[in-house]
Amino acid sequence: MQRQNDSFEELKTELLERLEARGCTSITITGYRYQCNCIFAWLQENGYGSYSKEGGTAFLQDYYSKHGGNQYYDALKTVVYRLNDILDAAWNDVHSDKGKHFDLSAEWIKTVDRYCCWADETGHAPGTIKNKRYAISWFLSELSKLQCCSPDQLSPILITSASVKISDHNLWGEIRVFLRYLAEFEIVKLDYSTIIPHYNKPYVIPSVYSVEEIKRIEESVDTCTVLGKRDYAMILLASRMGMRSGDIVKLKIGDVKDRSELNIIQEKTGNILHLPLIKEVRSAIEDYLSVRPSSPIEQIFINVCAPYHAVTTSTRRKALKKYMGLAGIDPGNRKCGPHALRASLASSMVNDDISYETVRKVLGHSSNNAVKHYARIDVEKLRRYSLTPPAPAGRFHAFLYGEVK
Repeated sequence: MQRQNDSFEELKTELLERLEARGCTSITITGYRYQCNCIFAWLQENGYGSYSKEGGTAFLQDYYSKHGGNQYYDALKTVVYRLNDILDAAWNDVHSDKGKHFDLSAEWIKTVDRYCCWADETGHAPGTIKNKRYAISWFLSELSKLQCCSPDQLSPILITSASVKISDHNLWGEIRVFLRYLAEFEIVKLDYSTIIPHYNKPYVIPSVYSVEEIKRIEESVDTCTVLGKRDYAMILLASRMGMRSGDIVKLKIGDVKDRSELNIIQEKTGNILHLPLIKEVRSAIEDYLSVRPSSPIEQIFINVCAPYHAVTTSTRRKALKKYMGLAGIDPGNRKCGPHALRASLASSMVNDDISYETVRKVLGHSSNNAVKHYARIDVEKLRRYSLTPPAPAGRFHAFLYGEVK
């Protein structure tokens, strides 16, 4: 029977405790905590007093309608599935098509079992072995459809034909490892692993806005009102200091009152963020605090009308979208959430030749690699290093123009 009326905090606590008991890392647990906060904030804003499967589905539908399918949507979907597991007093191992059935011959089943036993003996984690079994079973299922039902029937053309049927190209690497295993243990005579194509995940360029566009957004805020003073301070924390939404909405009065620097524990990473509180941001926060409604809540940013609860990341997202509209900025295909302000600051700093180490510290990343991709955004600078490709010639020219079939 499905549980009812669990408070959001109780449900989140139970989920995180389950994840910890299953050996999940602190980074994974922090990610789940952040995503739970996002889901529960939306549910509260839309009149849900407690979590339910219907509420989880409604949240996912709303997110998808606004942002489409992306990596973060997939993560949110997994969290919703896990919350549903808790309501059902279950913990399902699979929430994707990895649970689908593959028709394999007895010979292929024996081969897969031997391979997974080898993976276990060589120290692979259970989750990794499960993914290996899934990838190889799918590959062998496609081979079976081509009437290849045992290792001795393998051939380059069959392997090529089967591999291109694997729509999840991330699995190609697992298939290569499997084919090397077959050759190493002399199950087949040749190493066919080189036939499997390599696949690199498409690089997603972060959505950024120019310095002029950011300035227009900031200037569109009416700072003569309490709402405007609050929103302006939150925008500056992202656009001038690069703070994440989760850290901004949790910022406490004691973190900034009579202080010239900021020292907080980042919600996403759990790392300390140490930054100077720049003059413009400190002035904007002080201006807001001078008119902030009286409330015992520790967080700086609260609703402008009673009841005075701390604002959510959803509040920030809606506010930024409003000011972008007032500023007359057309986002086009760019994302228009608060993270775009953080990305814009990082991109601007990198393109102004500020060192990666400095940008890393401002953003609160633990690795330099996390900020290097912002350097790819300045197209004009990249043009300096562009190469003119040679004109096609020889057999390649003949191929391009249909002379070679």
